[in-house]
Amino acid sequence: MDEVEDIDVEQIMAEARQSIASRGIAEDSTVRADVRPGARRGQAASDLSYLHAAADIQNIPLTSHRPVVGSVVVAVKKVLQQLLTPIFNRQVAYNSASALALTQTREELAALDLRQKQAEQTAAEQLAGLDKREAAVALQVESLERLVAQATDVEARLRQELLDRDQRHQDALREARARADARAELLLASREARIQEEVRRLWEALGATGREATERVSRAERKLRRILHAMDEGDAVREPRSPETAPANVEAISRHVTEPAFDYAGFEERFRGTEDDIKNRQRAYLPYFAGSARVLDIGCGRGEFLELLRGAGIEARGVDLDLDMVLLCKDKGLDAERGDAFAALEAIEDASLGGVFSAQLIEHLHPLRVIELVRLCHKKLAPNGVLVLETPNPACLMVFAESFYMDPSHVQPVHPKTMEYLLEAAGFGKVALAFSAPVDPAAQIPSLEVPGADLDAFNRGIERLNSLLFGFQDYAVIGWKAPVAGRQGIPAAELAR
Repeated sequence: MDEVEDIDVEQIMAEARQSIASRGIAEDSTVRADVRPGARRGQAASDLSYLHAAADIQNIPLTSHRPVVGSVVVAVKKVLQQLLTPIFNRQVAYNSASALALTQTREELAALDLRQKQAEQTAAEQLAGLDKREAAVALQVESLERLVAQATDVEARLRQELLDRDQRHQDALREARARADARAELLLASREARIQEEVRRLWEALGATGREATERVSRAERKLRRILHAMDEGDAVREPRSPETAPANVEAISRHVTEPAFDYAGFEERFRGTEDDIKNRQRAYLPYFAGSARVLDIGCGRGEFLELLRGAGIEARGVDLDLDMVLLCKDKGLDAERGDAFAALEAIEDASLGGVFSAQLIEHLHPLRVIELVRLCHKKLAPNGVLVLETPNPACLMVFAESFYMDPSHVQPVHPKTMEYLLEAAGFGKVALAFSAPVDPAAQIPSLEVPGADLDAFNRGIERLNSLLFGFQDYAVIGWKAPVAGRQGIPAAELAR
């Protein structure tokens, strides 16, 4: 297909408008860019009318403005017109088709524009409806929010009211429970007091009965031991020669052997404490005799400390004047003999004992005999040997009110400072005091506490009074014999302390 030269559309449109104007088409149909959309649509209609009118380019009048050669020019144009008729026919057909296509396009655009307007109107109506529904929904939401706020407020008030009511009920219940507990405590305290009083009376009765029965059994045991001892030692009357003399022999044994002038064993059993109690008190002295050989227990009594020494594997024997005590020790398999403490010590070789122990003995001796006992023990102890003497503590005044004067065989108490001096004077290299058996702290006088009052001096006086009245009821003086020069024993620094 032949190449088509560039066409100046604006020039063609200008010429077309001029041709239309020459044919009587209105000038105001020219399309201007600054007209409104409605004016533009009118311009488009004018342009389409022009296209339809100018589609047939063959029926154009042929004229000339030249006066001389005008007829020749017109004749030439007609010849050319005839020669170009095939081309014009094609152009006419093309122009008609283009005008028709543009017309249809314009109609379709008009239809589309109509439908767009209708769609916009429908959308506007729907939007208006949505706005109305949105407004209605907003009103409903606002109403619901008010209802929710009211419901929340009502709920809060109800919850607070319930909490207040529950708190009042709990307070009332707690108060009622407290009153009930108080009444119950009073009733229980009253009943408990009555029960405790009844139990106390029962225990007292039972204790008295049990103690009486125990003491009766112990007396019978002691009597039996004395009888057996008398028979073993040959102190009893010889075998009766006839049945008629038997009752007299038994009566003689009971009278001279089985009835001591003072049942000291029974006295100790009632007032000093059980054997287990004494063992627990004397256990503290056991470490002083660790590694000792040949320990002598003077006034061994029922043998509590002898049993502790035996349990620790320490060789020991005891001596006591009381026959019942000695017989009881022998029943336990302990090495004990009846005799005087001084005589027993005198019979022992000098510097041969590893230790001497005596509990609750020196208060039964005259003071001079106490001094003699200390010197004699020092003489019989080997170097590094230890002496332990336990006795009531006269620095505790409660001792005199409770125990010391209860024993009729006590002579006088010995002050701990006195015993400490006696052992030092006898030559013991190291001397110490050990206090035991404290009075129950509940018996002490409490100190005073008064806001704003200076009671320090008064309370210090109360402390001194408590120490004097309610201190330790027993003490023991412990002495170690100084070692011989050149032998292993207690270090000099230890003895010097």
